[in-house]
Amino acid sequence: MRLRTTAAALAGALALVLPAGAQAFADDGKVLNYVYVDQSHAEKNAQLRDTGADKCHALPSASSEVVEAVNETDSVALIFAEAECGGEPVATLQPGEKAGDFHAASVVFQKAHKPEQQQADQQEQQGRQEMQNEHPDASDSVDDFR
Repeated sequence: MRLRTTAAALAGALALVLPAGAQAFADDGKVLNYVYVDQSHAEKNAQLRDTGADKCHALPSASSEVVEAVNETDSVALIFAEAECGGEPVATLQPGEKAGDFHAASVVFQKAHKPEQQQADQQEQQGRQEMQNEHPDASDSVDDFR
């Protein structure tokens, strides 16, 4: 009798714990959360998972007024007013940033540079530009030595 009671209590406890644990595991936090205004002028919450870098994703609320968007991914979110990520982005959200009050129809995620990598890239670009400014005919000088 005691074994049945213990087994039933264990089964009940597992039934309560497992669904919550599975849900927490499935939500890895890599999402773009946003609030948009639907056709009936009601605010709706929506979420788009970061499913891949450099791939355009249509927003389910295609071409709606976005009240607020929060980038909770580790990528940069480029948000476009046009479908298929056409034209210039209306918003660029770094990881953790939020913005709002724009029309949005699509988004593309790009790998975010770490601050030290971004600084190294900028320094390398400045070095190349300085070299080119100091030696504007450097590309022609290679031909002179033949």
